[in-house]
Amino acid sequence: MIKHFKILVFFVCVSILGFAQDKNDILKWVDPFIGTGGHGHTFPGATSPFGMIQLSPDQNTKSGDWDWCSGYHYSSKTIMGFSHNHLSGTGWADLGDILVMPTTGKINMIAGTEQQPQNTYRSTFSHDRESASPGYYSVMLDSYNVKAELTTSERVGFHKYTFPKTEEANIIIDPTNKIYGTVYHTAITIESNKKIIGYSYSTGWGGKRFAYFVMEFSKPFKSSGVYKAGKILENEKAAIAKDAKAYVRFSTENNEAIEIKVSLSPISIENAEENLNAEAKNVDFAKAKENVQNTWRKLISRFEVTGGTDDQRKIFYTGVYHTFIAPNLYMDVNGEYVAAEENMMAKGFRNYSTFSYWDGFRATHPLLTIMDQKHTTEFANSLISRHKDRKDHMPIWELTGYDNFCMLGYHSVSVIWDAISKGVPGINLEDAFAAMKDASLTEKIKGPDGGIDDYLKYNYVPSDYVASVSKTLEYAYDDWCIAQLALKLGKKEEAEIYMKRSQNYLNTFNKDNNHFWPRKKDGKFVENFELNDWTKLQPHWVSGNIWAYDLFVPQDIPGMINLYGGKKGFEEKLDNTFNQDLKMIGEQHVDISGFIGSLGFGDEPGHHVPYLYNYADVPHKTQKMVKFIRDNMYHAKPDGIVNNEDCGQMSAWYIFSSLGFYPVTPGNGKYAIGTPQFPKVSLKLENGKTFTVVADKISDKNFYVQKIFLNGKEHKTWELDHADIMKGGELKFVIGSKPAN
Repeated sequence: MIKHFKILVFFVCVSILGFAQDKNDILKWVDPFIGTGGHGHTFPGATSPFGMIQLSPDQNTKSGDWDWCSGYHYSSKTIMGFSHNHLSGTGWADLGDILVMPTTGKINMIAGTEQQPQNTYRSTFSHDRESASPGYYSVMLDSYNVKAELTTSERVGFHKYTFPKTEEANIIIDPTNKIYGTVYHTAITIESNKKIIGYSYSTGWGGKRFAYFVMEFSKPFKSSGVYKAGKILENEKAAIAKDAKAYVRFSTENNEAIEIKVSLSPISIENAEENLNAEAKNVDFAKAKENVQNTWRKLISRFEVTGGTDDQRKIFYTGVYHTFIAPNLYMDVNGEYVAAEENMMAKGFRNYSTFSYWDGFRATHPLLTIMDQKHTTEFANSLISRHKDRKDHMPIWELTGYDNFCMLGYHSVSVIWDAISKGVPGINLEDAFAAMKDASLTEKIKGPDGGIDDYLKYNYVPSDYVASVSKTLEYAYDDWCIAQLALKLGKKEEAEIYMKRSQNYLNTFNKDNNHFWPRKKDGKFVENFELNDWTKLQPHWVSGNIWAYDLFVPQDIPGMINLYGGKKGFEEKLDNTFNQDLKMIGEQHVDISGFIGSLGFGDEPGHHVPYLYNYADVPHKTQKMVKFIRDNMYHAKPDGIVNNEDCGQMSAWYIFSSLGFYPVTPGNGKYAIGTPQFPKVSLKLENGKTFTVVADKISDKNFYVQKIFLNGKEHKTWELDHADIMKGGELKFVIGSKPAN
């Protein structure tokens, strides 16, 4: 009796302990559904940090469905299947490679639409029976009574489908699926009753590319067939066509699970097989889930938050999760990868792609220089390799190794210089400079979407180029980054050239109307026009965002302040920006949102603007605005991100701004101080040290900074040095309810 009692006590204790561990698991604070509604464009499926695979549900994948850029939107009521790569929070789309869908009953090989799901393999679902956490996704497919579960390693997607009792348990394999892309042809071969191989060849935002795959099943299927030219071909084993697909069928007992492993490669089926063997051999679904969630748990736990509301903690930790999704590994285990549509072999680095640098240079990558220098080195070396190894040019916006030229600037130079300036190791400085210089001299886009050649000729981008004002300002900042590396390398002549180029912002400032303004090739400014019409703004500024670009000179803030009449005039400029409501006519660009007065916070060029009050000697206004944005532009719900999450940039702003500082000028090694959100946050650095931010008496009403202490010594500037963070220690804020100045 005593023995049985001890056993009972043991199991009760284990159950209690397990509940406590589950309750305190940091992954519980991450909600992958944040950003899947509204215009956030995130996906809820499973991925590993910076992994090649993002295994997630697809619903609508046609180019007219803008809010389905990730393949998924919270408003949908159906799912068409689960594909293996997705973009996180971008404003355009591609990928969605190799879709898999479990069904029961009659074989259907058409995906259909949400409006017309009849006689297709699409299924209805409910959010009530859907869940997601880092590295794991699950949903009940109501049309088939099948539970779908997804997890991943870096290069392998793991599926688990739990069927009812049936003689008609089906798996549909659809390589034709693309998100906005166009398929040239697909090929599929049923190699055995447990293995399928194939590829898709397509074009889209990621250029012309192959996606090869190998698929292994946990149980032999009893029958199979292929599909091509609109017809099901029972018992045939191979197909190649514009629409080649396949299906397999099982007999299942009630609640029987079929597991599938799918590996991808951009190079070959042989490489996909090697990827599968390296990462998935003798690994079942449960082990794969445990592995990837432990990886996420270890990573996210390096941000240790104390206090705050549940919603604030959920937004913060979900932001950490989103920040570590992209860039993405784009290399097979043997080192082969694709760059600029050519097969390459990595030499001494791991290759990555998905470089959303028009967004991420601002805060995503500066955050990684603090928390993940290892990957920062790999990202920099991947970029440099495009020039050094591929003999091409560094990208503007790269996806699957292809520069799609989206947005503007050559912000790869900012990401690389920011890393070098902060002492991130493993980057060859001469190779970096050569790649950066090449980027600044190369006209990659011909016609009105270009402008670099004439920027070099006129020292500004003339107004007959699209977004000429935005381009001039962004090129000038990038030129400053190149000048800093030239100075570090002792290249005095080139440093002088690029420092002069960094002042080109002055050539587009119109003193008559106090705006950075479009200028013609003859040197005259475009005639003034009313600023209440979007159609007049969009030809000259990215998305028509004149208000953010009026304040984009991060490389020379004192010079910008002088243009607006000194600190007092600059303060008034900022006040007008935040307080003057727009009364606009015409069609507004979808990326301009989250307005605070006339500043659209949902568009990244304005992310640094709240911190500019510091430089006008009114830091309390920065503190007030930062808190306002945290409270009003971020929410713990599906539509909780005010616009495209953009591969971590929206999240990185929130993380920095919750810590109490922000990188206004990436590359100068300093952060502008704002106001923290939590009583305490500890950052566990890769070097083994811990940097802790403490906010004494912080509350919803107490957010004004009274004093700051760094390691016990009063800190009397409104900037924080990167080196002080990396040494570890404590940054303490004394907080009050009223401004200190």
